[in-house]
Amino acid sequence: MATEAELKLRLAPGDHAALARSAALAAARPRRQRLASIYFDTPGEEIVKAGMVLRLRRAGRRWIPGLKAGNAASGGLHVRKEWEYPRRDAVLDLSRFADTPLAELKDAKGLHGRLVPAFRVDMERTTWLLEPVPGVRLEVALDMGTVESNGRRDQVSELEIECLEGGVDPAFELALRLLDDAALHPSSVTKAERGYRLFRRARLEPAKAGTIDLEDGLTPAVAARHVVAAGLAQLQANEEGVLRSTDPEFVHQARIALRRARSALRMFRGPIGEAQARAWRDALGEIAQALGLARDWDVFATETFPQLAAAHGDPVLAKQLAATIARERRAARATAREALATKGYARTLLELARWIAGAGTDAISLESLHDFAAATLRKRHKRLLRDAADLPSLAPAERHRVRIDTKRLRYGTDALQSLFKHKRVREYRKALEGLQDALGAANDASTAAMLLPRLQAPEEFCAFARGWLAARARGDPALLEKLIAGLGDAPRFWDHG
Repeated sequence: MATEAELKLRLAPGDHAALARSAALAAARPRRQRLASIYFDTPGEEIVKAGMVLRLRRAGRRWIPGLKAGNAASGGLHVRKEWEYPRRDAVLDLSRFADTPLAELKDAKGLHGRLVPAFRVDMERTTWLLEPVPGVRLEVALDMGTVESNGRRDQVSELEIECLEGGVDPAFELALRLLDDAALHPSSVTKAERGYRLFRRARLEPAKAGTIDLEDGLTPAVAARHVVAAGLAQLQANEEGVLRSTDPEFVHQARIALRRARSALRMFRGPIGEAQARAWRDALGEIAQALGLARDWDVFATETFPQLAAAHGDPVLAKQLAATIARERRAARATAREALATKGYARTLLELARWIAGAGTDAISLESLHDFAAATLRKRHKRLLRDAADLPSLAPAERHRVRIDTKRLRYGTDALQSLFKHKRVREYRKALEGLQDALGAANDASTAAMLLPRLQAPEEFCAFARGWLAARARGDPALLEKLIAGLGDAPRFWDHG
């Protein structure tokens, strides 16, 4: 068994030549070969559901049955356990995997009879073996080819930097150097994931935030890595959908992921380092702004405008304005896609992934994670209640401040809740979510009012829309008072362990 650690990066096909000319690869002679791999599973996908992939690969005259298990991926870095048994014939002998997790599957003895070819991967691989300094060896592999299953096909164009010796940090260093010469982008999607998507005939689906499970024995610095990594995982899981799909939920979930990651960088800025946390937060803020505009137009087009148009009652004008909104929406989505393709964004992801992978390099902390979490949530709760005093009468700028307070408290609660008793957390989150929803609905109306001039609509409609939106931006005073009072009465779970 070996532990495979490799950095996976997406590469535009037009940048292959630029990558090959990079000075960072000049010390090694490239080697090219054709690789053909068949991935096997049962019709019920028993293997992948157990966190493994099984394949038979042909490389030159050799056949290589292989099994990979687990995939701790963050920012393009994939860490997996791997078993390979090269042979001269195309035989998948499962007895060679008797000491692997494959043998722990239910009815493992009859597994061979249940296997079917799930998908095939055909590639041309160009490899460079690098030894930048003594004790460090890296294999750089440029893969170009296809993944195919059930008559459906997906293109592969990616770079893998495998850490053969010397840890993972040199892989990030090399990737950052290569980024100067080619448009690389950290990728969380493996060839196997692409293949299984084709095998299932599945559509790309938006990814919501996963559960963050922190152990009380962690230091705040290590916890920061876990929380930021969770945000990046959700963000990267939605990138492909933003780039390739028109489903607005991909933009929505990517935007939420960015907010969670940026909130974590703020929350843990002490353990991370004030200057570094601020720099990363600002860098991600540029992407958040582009996604935010795209999301604003999505909400306006699908939620706010249909209600506004119905209230106004002019279907002919509504159809004309809907066409204008559609154009603005497409332009905003194009801007968001361009932002995700920038080298600056890729560099930020690599830097964050490099930091996440560097756990164990932090200074000793005298503060427990539980104490850090309780102090953080207590402070955010007090700030929200202070800023929300007399909430219904607050000016728009002050109301916006309360909304930001609410989001930061919500994201902090979601990130740290595993350290506390779940029943009290659920009660508190319910009160917090109600306030966030009410403030969000009011903010959607305020945002729509700011987008209104882009429609170049008749003044009669604009005057109606401004009044209609202003009423919704004010919200229901009685409801807001009830929600903020409910939050004030909610159990402060951080004070109870």
